[in-house]
Amino acid sequence: MKAGLQMYTVRNGFKKDPMGTLEIVAKAGYRYIELANHFARQDAGTGFGVPADKLKKKIDSLHIKVIGAHVMPLEESTIDGVIKYHQDIGSKNISIPIDYWPTKAHLLDRCKFYNKIGEILKKNGMKLLFHNHWHEFQKFGNDFMFDLIMANTEPDLLGIELDAYWTIRGALDPAEKIRQYKSRMCLLHEKDFPLSLVHELNAAAQVDPSKPVDDASFHATVKPEHFTEVGDGMIKVQDVIDAGNEAKVPYIFVEQDFIHNKTEFESISRSLANFKKMRGMEWD
Repeated sequence: MKAGLQMYTVRNGFKKDPMGTLEIVAKAGYRYIELANHFARQDAGTGFGVPADKLKKKIDSLHIKVIGAHVMPLEESTIDGVIKYHQDIGSKNISIPIDYWPTKAHLLDRCKFYNKIGEILKKNGMKLLFHNHWHEFQKFGNDFMFDLIMANTEPDLLGIELDAYWTIRGALDPAEKIRQYKSRMCLLHEKDFPLSLVHELNAAAQVDPSKPVDDASFHATVKPEHFTEVGDGMIKVQDVIDAGNEAKVPYIFVEQDFIHNKTEFESISRSLANFKKMRGMEWD
């Protein structure tokens, strides 16, 4: 398994200076990245107006490869532009960054949409992935929302980009989830949770389990201080790597939502240095 960087981690720098930030990412030692486009209605590519040919020239010069992107909102009206941009830069994966389901019927309807978008991407040599947070591990009846999504989508149309941090915050073991769905595991995400705040780890315990989470209630459980660099917190990252390697997952991406008391360069360098201390990682 190889380490990569989800560019949401350095979004502030990337918004101000995309090319300079890519240089910082390369200097830190990353050779594989995911883009984070939260403005797909306005811009099918990075979200910040970087033309595909300009980005491709830059990443090639830095020996960086784009593995995929989070695209939000993901819509039929913009998917053709997203596909074209990623084909031009050599990227193969498009991830659903986050979604919410007020009812089981709504979730099942969204699964039809995921299958539809997945089919479009498949026809273009690409793959749709689902990236989780913690609220997918709430239940409708006896079933976790995450499991309902997997049961009602086609494996060849929707893969999994499991976020280990958010899985733990949903009170589940990410290594077990990787093994459960190993044939659908395509990519992994990792960040870490400070041991000093372990009493706040279980986000699911902070909400009414009878009420499905929406954007406001989700963000009410998230604090900047809940995040630290990979390997500096309490998550058993080695277990995630071991399970990922068993499932033949090719990449694990650092994705840190908030950075404290460090520059973006210091933070991503620290996470990569800690990854280099762990077993089962491959380095170019």
